[in-house]
Amino acid sequence: MRFCATSMAAQQELRCRAREAPLLARVQRTPTLGGFTLLEVMVALLLMALMAILSWRALDSMVRTREILAHHDQQFDAARQLFGQWDQDCRELGPPDQWLAGVPVNFAPHRVDLIRQRKQANGAALWIFVSYRWNDGVIERLESTPQSTRQTLLQNWSKLQQGQEPDSLFPATQVSFMTETTDLLARARMTGADWSTDGAQLNAQWRLPNLRGNALLLGLDLEVLLPGADTLPLHKVCLTGQNG
Repeated sequence: MRFCATSMAAQQELRCRAREAPLLARVQRTPTLGGFTLLEVMVALLLMALMAILSWRALDSMVRTREILAHHDQQFDAARQLFGQWDQDCRELGPPDQWLAGVPVNFAPHRVDLIRQRKQANGAALWIFVSYRWNDGVIERLESTPQSTRQTLLQNWSKLQQGQEPDSLFPATQVSFMTETTDLLARARMTGADWSTDGAQLNAQWRLPNLRGNALLLGLDLEVLLPGADTLPLHKVCLTGQNG
């Protein structure tokens, strides 16, 4: 009896194992669902942070480059307007036989003054002062009201030659052109002479008699200095239209 009971128990156990075997096989074949380790998460976050920093630097560099180019474009436009106005003023100095105060050019520190004609609609010509001035990094143009008499013109011109500022002598319309400059220089050239920044020398050359009459004012040169040791100055040479 004991053997029979043992045999029956063994057979029952074998049957149970046979029933459980397919289930265990399915469980073993089922893949386990794994996750990221802490190290992998930290490496991924580090890479994302590096990519964000590089992207921000690239974007910041693009913005700065665009700002620099826009600033250079503004300076170029301002220089073009400045030299265009300078060319127009130089061509309206009038013929030498109509100059009321000698050579109509005066050089002062950081400034150059001109006497030019302003033609009216009826053809009449009035005389005005025009000054180009460097003022705290800005290139300015000042234009006076028409001078009522020759005496007034000569008095104001004499004070300009003495170094007084134009807007302290008469009402003047002021226009600003270029910014971020370091200085303004000018010079003139007469027939038979080299470029000069000496107004007295220009007048002396103009009064020298020659076979063709007085010497002529051939051209004026305006120079704008820019910051930076390697930056070249900007020049505009204007021909007055006078010739011998």
